[in-house]
Amino acid sequence: MIKYINLLSLKVETTAVFPTLSTKLSRILTWATSSLVLALILVTYSHNVSAKTLRLVDQAGKPVVDVVVAIPAGEDSKNTTQVIAVMDQIDKQFLPRVLTINRGQQVAFPNSDDIRHHVYSFSATKPFEIKLFKGSVNTPILFDKPGIVVLGCNIHDQMVGYIYVADKEQTFISNAQGEVVLPDSTTVINVWHANLSTQNTKRDSVDLSQLPMTKGSVQLQLNLLGQQQESEQSSPTTSKFKKKFN
Repeated sequence: MIKYINLLSLKVETTAVFPTLSTKLSRILTWATSSLVLALILVTYSHNVSAKTLRLVDQAGKPVVDVVVAIPAGEDSKNTTQVIAVMDQIDKQFLPRVLTINRGQQVAFPNSDDIRHHVYSFSATKPFEIKLFKGSVNTPILFDKPGIVVLGCNIHDQMVGYIYVADKEQTFISNAQGEVVLPDSTTVINVWHANLSTQNTKRDSVDLSQLPMTKGSVQLQLNLLGQQQESEQSSPTTSKFKKKFN
Protein backbone atom coordinates (compact mmCIF):
# COMPACT_ATOMS: atom_id res chain seq x y z
CA MET A 1 0.00 0.00 0.00
CA ILE A 2 1.17 3.50 -0.80
CA LYS A 3 2.38 5.21 2.35
CA TYR A 4 0.44 8.40 1.88
CA ILE A 5 0.84 9.04 5.63
CA ASN A 6 4.37 10.30 4.85
CA LEU A 7 2.82 13.16 2.92
CA LEU A 8 1.05 14.30 6.05
CA SER A 9 4.33 14.28 7.98
CA LEU A 10 6.02 16.21 5.18
CA LYS A 11 3.24 18.76 5.29
CA VAL A 12 3.73 19.41 9.02
CA GLU A 13 7.55 19.55 8.85
CA THR A 14 7.61 21.87 5.83
CA THR A 15 5.14 24.24 7.45
CA ALA A 16 7.39 24.59 10.49
CA VAL A 17 10.61 25.19 8.51
CA PHE A 18 9.25 27.36 5.69
CA PRO A 19 6.35 29.36 7.13
CA THR A 20 6.19 31.65 4.06
CA LEU A 21 5.43 28.67 1.83
CA SER A 22 3.18 26.90 4.29
CA THR A 23 -0.18 27.98 2.91
CA LYS A 24 0.48 27.15 -0.73
CA LEU A 25 2.33 23.93 -0.01
CA SER A 26 -0.30 22.89 2.50
CA ARG A 27 -2.98 23.13 -0.15
CA ILE A 28 -0.93 21.09 -2.62
CA LEU A 29 -0.20 18.35 -0.09
CA THR A 30 -3.81 18.27 1.08
CA TRP A 31 -5.00 17.83 -2.52
CA ALA A 32 -2.41 15.10 -3.17
CA THR A 33 -3.32 13.23 0.00
CA SER A 34 -7.04 13.42 -0.75
CA SER A 35 -6.48 12.16 -4.30
CA LEU A 36 -4.46 9.20 -3.09
CA VAL A 37 -7.08 8.26 -0.52
CA LEU A 38 -9.82 8.46 -3.15
CA ALA A 39 -7.80 6.34 -5.55
CA LEU A 40 -7.28 3.67 -2.90
CA ILE A 41 -11.00 3.61 -2.14
CA LEU A 42 -11.90 3.21 -5.82
CA VAL A 43 -9.37 0.41 -6.31
CA THR A 44 -10.70 -1.43 -3.27
CA TYR A 45 -14.30 -0.97 -4.44
CA SER A 46 -13.55 -2.26 -7.96
CA HIS A 47 -12.08 -5.43 -6.51
CA ASN A 48 -15.13 -6.07 -4.35
CA VAL A 49 -17.83 -5.26 -6.95
CA SER A 50 -17.75 -7.06 -10.28
CA ALA A 51 -20.19 -8.16 -12.94
CA LYS A 52 -20.44 -10.36 -15.99
CA THR A 53 -22.32 -9.97 -19.24
CA LEU A 54 -24.81 -12.56 -20.46
CA ARG A 55 -25.39 -12.49 -24.22
CA LEU A 56 -28.56 -14.13 -25.51
CA VAL A 57 -28.74 -15.29 -29.12
CA ASP A 58 -31.15 -17.30 -31.26
CA GLN A 59 -30.44 -20.37 -33.41
CA ALA A 60 -28.83 -18.18 -36.07
CA GLY A 61 -26.55 -16.46 -33.56
CA LYS A 62 -28.49 -13.18 -33.72
CA PRO A 63 -29.04 -11.18 -30.51
CA VAL A 64 -32.46 -11.53 -28.88
CA VAL A 65 -34.12 -8.48 -27.35
CA ASP A 66 -36.75 -8.49 -24.58
CA VAL A 67 -35.51 -11.63 -22.85
CA VAL A 68 -36.33 -11.60 -19.14
CA VAL A 69 -33.49 -12.97 -17.02
CA ALA A 70 -34.47 -13.56 -13.40
CA ILE A 71 -32.19 -14.39 -10.49
CA PRO A 72 -34.06 -16.45 -7.88
CA ALA A 73 -33.85 -14.93 -4.42
CA GLY A 74 -33.81 -16.53 -1.00
CA GLU A 75 -36.92 -17.51 0.91
CA ASP A 76 -36.51 -14.55 3.25
CA SER A 77 -36.56 -12.03 0.39
CA LYS A 78 -39.54 -9.71 0.08
CA ASN A 79 -41.27 -8.06 -2.86
CA THR A 80 -40.54 -4.50 -1.79
CA THR A 81 -41.36 -2.50 -4.94
CA GLN A 82 -44.76 -0.87 -4.54
CA VAL A 83 -44.39 1.86 -7.15
CA ILE A 84 -47.19 1.80 -9.72
CA ALA A 85 -45.76 0.52 -13.02
CA VAL A 86 -46.96 1.81 -16.40
CA MET A 87 -47.96 -0.07 -19.54
CA ASP A 88 -48.81 2.63 -22.10
CA GLN A 89 -50.46 2.50 -25.53
CA ILE A 90 -48.54 4.48 -28.15
CA ASP A 91 -48.87 4.21 -31.97
CA LYS A 92 -51.07 1.13 -31.60
CA GLN A 93 -48.40 -0.69 -29.62
CA PHE A 94 -47.83 -1.53 -25.99
CA LEU A 95 -44.95 0.41 -24.49
CA PRO A 96 -42.89 -1.19 -23.14
CA ARG A 97 -43.52 -4.42 -25.01
CA VAL A 98 -42.25 -6.38 -22.00
CA LEU A 99 -42.79 -5.07 -18.48
CA THR A 100 -41.36 -6.71 -15.35
CA ILE A 101 -43.02 -6.13 -11.99
CA ASN A 102 -43.13 -7.78 -8.56
CA ARG A 103 -46.02 -9.81 -7.21
CA GLY A 104 -48.30 -7.43 -5.35
CA GLN A 105 -47.44 -4.47 -7.59
CA GLN A 106 -50.01 -2.38 -9.47
CA VAL A 107 -49.93 -1.44 -13.16
CA ALA A 108 -51.56 1.59 -14.77
CA PHE A 109 -52.72 1.42 -18.40
CA PRO A 110 -52.85 4.96 -19.84
CA ASN A 111 -53.84 5.54 -23.46
CA SER A 112 -51.52 7.99 -25.20
CA ASP A 113 -53.09 7.39 -28.63
CA ASP A 114 -55.84 9.47 -30.22
CA ILE A 115 -58.00 6.38 -30.62
CA ARG A 116 -59.77 3.93 -28.36
CA HIS A 117 -58.17 0.71 -27.10
CA HIS A 118 -59.73 -2.31 -25.44
CA VAL A 119 -56.96 -4.04 -23.49
CA TYR A 120 -57.53 -7.55 -22.21
CA SER A 121 -55.78 -10.70 -20.96
CA PHE A 122 -56.99 -14.29 -20.81
CA SER A 123 -53.88 -15.36 -18.88
CA ALA A 124 -54.47 -17.43 -15.75
CA THR A 125 -52.07 -15.17 -13.84
CA LYS A 126 -54.39 -12.16 -14.28
CA PRO A 127 -57.47 -12.19 -16.54
CA PHE A 128 -58.99 -8.74 -17.06
CA GLU A 129 -60.25 -6.24 -19.62
CA ILE A 130 -60.39 -2.45 -19.69
CA LYS A 131 -61.73 -0.03 -22.29
CA LEU A 132 -59.38 2.89 -22.77
CA PHE A 133 -60.34 6.25 -24.21
CA LYS A 134 -57.89 9.01 -25.06
CA GLY A 135 -56.93 10.89 -21.91
CA SER A 136 -59.01 8.67 -19.65
CA VAL A 137 -57.74 7.73 -16.20
CA ASN A 138 -58.32 4.13 -15.12
CA THR A 139 -57.77 2.52 -11.75
CA PRO A 140 -54.42 0.65 -11.69
CA ILE A 141 -54.72 -3.14 -11.70
CA LEU A 142 -53.20 -5.24 -8.93
CA PHE A 143 -51.13 -8.27 -9.99
CA ASP A 144 -51.12 -10.54 -6.97
CA LYS A 145 -49.95 -13.79 -8.59
CA PRO A 146 -46.55 -14.55 -10.13
CA GLY A 147 -46.39 -15.63 -13.76
CA ILE A 148 -46.67 -14.35 -17.33
CA VAL A 149 -49.53 -12.12 -18.45
CA VAL A 150 -50.13 -11.87 -22.21
CA LEU A 151 -51.86 -8.65 -23.29
CA GLY A 152 -53.92 -8.00 -26.39
CA CYS A 153 -56.25 -5.32 -27.75
CA ASN A 154 -59.77 -6.26 -28.86
CA ILE A 155 -59.65 -3.51 -31.47
CA HIS A 156 -56.10 -3.78 -32.83
CA ASP A 157 -55.03 -7.37 -33.35
CA GLN A 158 -51.37 -6.50 -33.90
CA MET A 159 -51.02 -5.15 -30.36
CA VAL A 160 -49.31 -7.72 -28.13
CA GLY A 161 -47.59 -7.06 -24.83
CA TYR A 162 -46.31 -9.02 -21.85
CA ILE A 163 -46.09 -8.52 -18.11
CA TYR A 164 -43.64 -10.70 -16.19
CA VAL A 165 -44.79 -10.86 -12.58
CA ALA A 166 -41.76 -11.86 -10.51
CA ASP A 167 -41.88 -13.53 -7.13
CA LYS A 168 -38.82 -12.84 -4.99
CA GLU A 169 -36.62 -12.47 -8.08
CA GLN A 170 -34.21 -9.87 -9.39
CA THR A 171 -35.11 -9.29 -13.04
CA PHE A 172 -33.26 -7.94 -16.08
CA ILE A 173 -34.37 -7.41 -19.71
CA SER A 174 -31.97 -7.92 -22.62
CA ASN A 175 -31.19 -4.85 -24.74
CA ALA A 176 -30.94 -4.51 -28.54
CA GLN A 177 -27.56 -6.31 -28.40
CA GLY A 178 -29.17 -9.20 -26.55
CA GLU A 179 -27.16 -8.45 -23.42
CA VAL A 180 -27.80 -8.14 -19.70
CA VAL A 181 -25.24 -7.37 -17.01
CA LEU A 182 -25.50 -9.71 -14.02
CA PRO A 183 -23.75 -9.78 -10.64
CA ASP A 184 -20.58 -11.82 -10.94
CA SER A 185 -21.77 -14.22 -8.24
CA THR A 186 -24.81 -15.28 -10.30
CA THR A 187 -24.90 -19.02 -11.02
CA VAL A 188 -28.53 -20.03 -11.68
CA ILE A 189 -31.06 -17.95 -13.65
CA ASN A 190 -34.57 -18.30 -15.02
CA VAL A 191 -34.98 -17.23 -18.65
CA TRP A 192 -38.23 -16.22 -20.35
CA HIS A 193 -39.03 -15.04 -23.87
CA ALA A 194 -42.37 -14.90 -25.66
CA ASN A 195 -41.12 -17.22 -28.42
CA LEU A 196 -39.90 -20.03 -26.16
CA SER A 197 -43.36 -21.62 -26.43
CA THR A 198 -46.66 -21.20 -28.25
CA GLN A 199 -48.33 -20.40 -24.92
CA ASN A 200 -45.77 -17.62 -24.27
CA THR A 201 -45.37 -18.74 -20.66
CA LYS A 202 -42.44 -21.20 -20.70
CA ARG A 203 -39.39 -20.43 -18.57
CA ASP A 204 -36.05 -22.22 -18.67
CA SER A 205 -33.71 -22.66 -15.72
CA VAL A 206 -30.05 -22.27 -16.68
CA ASP A 207 -26.87 -23.01 -14.74
CA LEU A 208 -24.37 -20.37 -15.88
CA SER A 209 -21.46 -22.39 -14.52
CA GLN A 210 -22.08 -24.91 -17.31
CA LEU A 211 -21.63 -22.27 -20.02
CA PRO A 212 -18.23 -21.21 -21.37
CA MET A 213 -17.03 -17.74 -20.39
CA THR A 214 -14.87 -15.52 -22.58
CA LYS A 215 -13.50 -12.24 -21.26
CA GLY A 216 -16.25 -11.90 -18.69
CA SER A 217 -19.04 -12.68 -21.17
CA VAL A 218 -21.30 -15.74 -21.20
CA GLN A 219 -23.37 -16.68 -24.26
CA LEU A 220 -26.65 -18.56 -24.11
CA GLN A 221 -28.48 -19.80 -27.21
CA LEU A 222 -32.28 -19.83 -27.11
CA ASN A 223 -34.34 -22.09 -29.37
CA LEU A 224 -37.12 -19.73 -30.42
CA LEU A 225 -40.29 -20.37 -32.37
CA GLY A 226 -41.12 -18.46 -35.54
CA GLN A 227 -42.62 -14.99 -35.31
CA GLN A 228 -45.91 -16.24 -36.76
CA GLN A 229 -46.32 -18.39 -33.64
CA GLU A 230 -45.46 -15.61 -31.24
CA SER A 231 -48.87 -15.07 -29.67
CA GLU A 232 -51.53 -17.58 -30.66
CA GLN A 233 -53.09 -17.15 -27.26
CA SER A 234 -53.52 -13.40 -27.32
CA SER A 235 -54.56 -12.59 -30.90
CA PRO A 236 -58.33 -12.80 -31.58
CA THR A 237 -59.34 -13.88 -35.09
CA THR A 238 -61.90 -11.11 -35.45
CA SER A 239 -62.77 -7.94 -33.59
CA LYS A 240 -66.26 -6.50 -33.38
CA PHE A 241 -64.71 -3.09 -32.62
CA LYS A 242 -62.16 -2.92 -35.42
CA LYS A 243 -64.22 -1.34 -38.23
CA LYS A 244 -65.83 1.16 -35.88
CA PHE A 245 -62.74 2.49 -34.12
CA ASN A 246 -59.71 1.62 -36.27
